[in-house]
Amino acid sequence: MSKFILPTRFKLLVGVCAVTAGLSGPTGAWADDSKELLKAMSDYMAAQKTFSFDYVSSVEAVTPAFEKLKFISSGTATVSRPDKIRVTRRGGFADLDVSFDGTKFTVHGKNLDAYARVDAKGSLDELFDRLENAGAEIPGADLLLSNSFDTLMDGVTEAKHISSAVVDGIECEYLTFRKNDVDWQIWIETGSKPIPKRYVVTSKHVVQAPEYTLEVRNFRTGEDVKLASFAIDIPGDAKKVDLSELGQIDELPAPAGPMGDAQ
Repeated sequence: MSKFILPTRFKLLVGVCAVTAGLSGPTGAWADDSKELLKAMSDYMAAQKTFSFDYVSSVEAVTPAFEKLKFISSGTATVSRPDKIRVTRRGGFADLDVSFDGTKFTVHGKNLDAYARVDAKGSLDELFDRLENAGAEIPGADLLLSNSFDTLMDGVTEAKHISSAVVDGIECEYLTFRKNDVDWQIWIETGSKPIPKRYVVTSKHVVQAPEYTLEVRNFRTGEDVKLASFAIDIPGDAKKVDLSELGQIDELPAPAGPMGDAQ
């Protein structure tokens, strides 16, 4: 049986490659509107003053033996512009509750029975910039900026509108963008509410090209968002530590044993 299945699969693969090759021809895209669609998404997200969504994220790592591993987390995010956000994230290595109320940034490591709190006045954009420099980003922070378009397009050398697509039963526009160090893709809901539904970043110059993926679900705005509290209730027996001691704020586990040299 396999000798008949394999040629069929091979023909399918050739067909997919042919379609892909056609998309990268002179026209370069499904339609020459990838930047316009991305700008519409950026403007829509910036216009939402209070919103909330559930998410699933995954990040890949490559071991010294060239084994690709994927670590998956999920949680919720609530944003109140210009200076408040609360994010929960639970995965195999961390159970976090993170909040910024405009004056203080708090991280509660529930699985660590520890928390950190630092003064951090400013806007969400300023917070995201500081976290990025510290190597501890909020999931999908690029999509939550007040002007995500400029940040996402910085360094882009090629942009394409590949096709229509369906994510979680919702029709989307599938866009791809290329930079020198990464390729990234985004699926944006079609219509009057251009919500980012899926976001994938590929580190193409790292061995095995690991990817980061964020999927946005149950996006809610306005009256559909429950009154959010940005004050984390810290248990009385939780230990206060320096923010640098909460190594598991990242989505990857802390390096240990053979994983210590992972790429």
